[in-house]
Amino acid sequence: MNIVVMGECMIEFSPAGNSSYKQAFAGDVYNTAVYLKRLQNSAVDISILTAVGCDALSNAMVDDFKASGIDTSYVQRVSQRQTGAYLIEISAEGERSFVYWRDTSAAKITISQLEDSAKRKLIKQCDMFYFSGISIAILANEDRQAFWLLLVELKQAGVKIVFDSNFRSRLWKSTEDAISQFEQALRISDIVFAGVEDFTLLYDLNSFSDVDNFLSDHAINELIIKNGPDDIFYRSPIETFILGISKVDSVVDSTSAGDSFNSGYLSARMNGSSSKEAIEHACRVSACVIQHKGAVINQDVFSAFMAKEQA
Repeated sequence: MNIVVMGECMIEFSPAGNSSYKQAFAGDVYNTAVYLKRLQNSAVDISILTAVGCDALSNAMVDDFKASGIDTSYVQRVSQRQTGAYLIEISAEGERSFVYWRDTSAAKITISQLEDSAKRKLIKQCDMFYFSGISIAILANEDRQAFWLLLVELKQAGVKIVFDSNFRSRLWKSTEDAISQFEQALRISDIVFAGVEDFTLLYDLNSFSDVDNFLSDHAINELIIKNGPDDIFYRSPIETFILGISKVDSVVDSTSAGDSFNSGYLSARMNGSSSKEAIEHACRVSACVIQHKGAVINQDVFSAFMAKEQA
């Protein structure tokens, strides 16, 4: 299976003590891609569609993609722009806040930088296309228009479209702008990972039933609604249920809770698991990840988790 994820990966600077910072790479769709690749290994080919600069940090990011097993055929290089970055600040109370540098991010013009030959290859070879609310939010207006045209072509070619709501209000000019873009995403997607919190902020919907009813006239084949650490709602044409999940007592870093959940769910479904089995597996993947530091946790730690799952 050939999977393409589209969005922005950023350079992360997190406190490392003594007024120093640790550099890493993170971004919602990238996090999902890494965990999905780890779970599926050679069973899937995963590519990232994005744009980066031509500087040393951008080079290091592309090297990181390759080291993680992510194909870089659709990584566009833009000499006039840089790769986005953010710094994590932690207060005395342990609360995290972020400072971003992304105004000149190359990822904003990912689609306009995509050459026709690469676009044709993507449409021909892609089996699943994954994007998020953040993926759309960071795009320049012209690129958004080109993005939706690309998705229509992918859909017509039989590609399965997967959307994670991931709404971040600070990335949008207005709520109306976000709603307009979300509607297009929700109309074209086959699988939707929705967050109650996202739909509360966007549409003032506050429960599983509210979100489900709102999306009932959309042609979504699999709808997975998450509500933070609470239960999971699932709907498909053949079944609807709410699945209770176990709470994680020792949460260290929840940055990739949703991203890793999505990878766990998609991986399990690819392996033939039922929807309930896939959600349970996704919850275990997420629980493993949030008990360790970083958006992308240590490979050895995750490998130990996988070995336990397969035992």
